[in-house]
This record gives sequence, C-alpha cells and structure tokens, in this order.
Amino acid sequence: MLTLHWNNCALRQNAATGQYGAGGGAYYGTLNNCTLSGNSATNGGGAYCCTLINCTLSDNFATFGGGACGGALNGCALSGNSAYGGGAAALGTLYNCTLSGNSAGGSGGGAYAGALYNCMLSGNSASSYGGGGRTPAP
Repeated sequence: MLTLHWNNCALRQNAATGQYGAGGGAYYGTLNNCTLSGNSATNGGGAYCCTLINCTLSDNFATFGGGACGGALNGCALSGNSAYGGGAAALGTLYNCTLSGNSAGGSGGGAYAGALYNCMLSGNSASSYGGGGRTPAP
C-alpha cells in the first residue's frame, strides 16, 4: 500500500461514500501541520488510520470518528466535528491533543474507544459519555 506524506496542506469538503467509505479527507497517510475541515465518510470523516502531527480537524462528519478514526494524533486540535460514536475521534491514540465542541449522537462526544494521553477535553456533548466513552448508547 502506498503511504502518503503530506506537509502544510489543506483538505476541505471531501467525501468517502458508500457503506464502508473511510477517510473523507485522508486515508492511511502521514500529515504534518495540515488542516482537515468539512470532510465526511462512514468512518473517519477527516482522516482514517493516519498519523497526524500538529493538525487541525474541524467540522468533519462520520458515523464513527467525526474528525479521525483509528491512527495516531499528536498535538492536534479537534473542534466542531460530529459522529454517532466519537465526535472528535474513535479507536485512535491521541497525545497532547485538544478536543473541544465536538458532538456524538450516541457515545463519546470527544472520543470513543481510544487512548488519550495528556489531552484536554472541553465542551463536547453526546447522548452518553460527553467527553469520552467506550460503549454505544442503547
């Protein structure tokens, strides 16, 4: 599989469609100092299984992981993203990230079923586990 390495880029208003559509903005890549906004997908509205370093993810939408699904994020800011599970992020590992103003219709307004280290969560909302959660709401 080809792995992309992007620096100082902007990925806006992209969509991955279909039942298994993943990575509306980026799919399996490494992004440094990039902006991902207004993207959508079934999994990972902004990014799917990517390594994101010092990136901004805003206003993305997905069923799981509005901003990002899977992958590793370091020093990223995630705001205004939405999903059913994991408004900002789902199933990923986040280091030194800020998650604010994200929402989930089910569980984990900020994060869902991932690992967070030294992250700041504020103003996130969900039907259950506004900041973060593991199980979907009934």
